[in-house]
Amino acid sequence: MLAPPNRSALTEPALTFLSPSTEASPAGDQVLAPYGGGWKARLSLEIALRDGRSVASRLAHDGPLRVQKLLWPEGPRLAHVILLHPPSGLAAGDSLSFDLRLRPEAELLLTTPGAGRWYRADAPATQTVSVAVDEGAHLEWLPQETILHDGVSGDQRMRVDIGERASAVGMEVLVLGRRASGERLTQARFHSRLSLRRAGRLLYDEQSRIDGAQTGAAALGSCHVSGLLWAVSPDPLPDDLADALEADLDRALEASAEHGGAGEAAAIGGASRVEPHLMLVRVVGRSPQTVRGALALAWARLRPLLRQREAVPPRIWMT
Repeated sequence: MLAPPNRSALTEPALTFLSPSTEASPAGDQVLAPYGGGWKARLSLEIALRDGRSVASRLAHDGPLRVQKLLWPEGPRLAHVILLHPPSGLAAGDSLSFDLRLRPEAELLLTTPGAGRWYRADAPATQTVSVAVDEGAHLEWLPQETILHDGVSGDQRMRVDIGERASAVGMEVLVLGRRASGERLTQARFHSRLSLRRAGRLLYDEQSRIDGAQTGAAALGSCHVSGLLWAVSPDPLPDDLADALEADLDRALEASAEHGGAGEAAAIGGASRVEPHLMLVRVVGRSPQTVRGALALAWARLRPLLRQREAVPPRIWMT
């Protein structure tokens, strides 16, 4: 059992309210004027190490984007944060902005209480995430899956700046349509960009675009779930790590030559050491649970290498 928190270390963060955002497109304003416009939300969070405990040293917010809970289930050094967006999704004209900074030696695991959603929209919705991981700090960005509804119109961007002696791992699972409800993306516009920088140098920059119907071999074949796990290490990663990760994925997905290297449910995964400090793991399939589970196995293998910790799945994942 964990010892009770050291209350003297849990100083109240500086809580402020940001001035309301005025970001909006003229087209979006015109479409949404009868409804009072889209929802704007901004959150700024800073995590610092105080007396051996990672705590929120600054927290500022405006609109429906909050820190639901700050927990220490693995001990005081690693804080767990549950990020809450009460509407649970973005609709026409909505705008979310999240700035996160980990101060030197701080450690944070961030997740969400459930799947995020991008709804059908007549005007674009936007989401911008900016993360800075200072020297010696460690970040685990592990939100649950994101579901794109038919008719989505959205833009999202995430930029992560990682110190030379810092480490970070992130996961994203994207679900194209609610197949359990018989929905497919017959019309969609969703543009996404992920930028990773280490010590000021660009490591990886990925831009993905969904425009129009998502059917056929060019749209993940028969699959509709795509997952990516990335990891940035302060030290060069082992040369054989990608092979070990692929072996883990094959076992988890029950891949076989009979199915062309994929699992029985058409799921397939792969890993690449893009450069000595960067590992990418991808999985595509027909089940969000299968894809997320396979990426979680990769995270479990990577975590001890990045921070000498065994993987402990957040309890919120089980609820």
